[in-house]
Amino acid sequence: MRALISGASAGIGRETTKLLAEEGVQTIIVGRREPELQRLAKEIADKGWEPPLVVVDDLTKRDSIARVREKVLAEKGGVDFLINNLGQSRSFTFETPDSDWDEAFELNFTSPRKLTQAFLPGMLERKFGRIICLTATPEAQIISGSLTSKGALVIWAKGLSRLVAKDGVTVNCVTPGITLTPQILNNVFPNTMPTKEDQERFLDREIPAGHFGEPADCANLITFLCSPRAGYITGQRIFVDGGWRRSI
Repeated sequence: MRALISGASAGIGRETTKLLAEEGVQTIIVGRREPELQRLAKEIADKGWEPPLVVVDDLTKRDSIARVREKVLAEKGGVDFLINNLGQSRSFTFETPDSDWDEAFELNFTSPRKLTQAFLPGMLERKFGRIICLTATPEAQIISGSLTSKGALVIWAKGLSRLVAKDGVTVNCVTPGITLTPQILNNVFPNTMPTKEDQERFLDREIPAGHFGEPADCANLITFLCSPRAGYITGQRIFVDGGWRRSI
């Protein structure tokens, strides 16, 4: 089995790559930061697992999807598991210019959609595939370019799941809660809950599990959704948030 993981250089993408490699999957890691990707590839190879194919590219740029597709097909012949892990938190205001909105949708919606379209035909031909999209909380309390565009991704994935299920391809969304990734640690925490006391108050008020998530929490679910055991699960949005979401 072959898995392409976008945004693989850190956080959930990195942890997912390691877990899939441990399970014997041939991994293809895509991202912009070559040093981080190469370090991940070395770590996997040093453990005796199948070394990843490293693809350095910015998937929001013109012709990038075509370049990635050409390289992957030439070296691996296709993809069985596609993990759409692109995304970045973007707080907007009601006066945010169109260019920022366009950039958010390009990163969080258009790039995953195009990447899926690049590799879906092979899955349909082989009558097997797994497409997993990382999304964001639906409980928006601010105007957010990322939450809005990730919402579009959820709706698109649901529609796609109904079209391809008969061909053995499942499409699901995984929605992390507050997970201790570099983005959360370096960007979100300093702006929203910079002190340990702030974080403890948030946990006590919002997270029934009493602690923040780790990237492995999502990676474990993604790995299960890739497995044959999850073949009858499709069109779902699964939350990995310690009980943060209040709605049913």
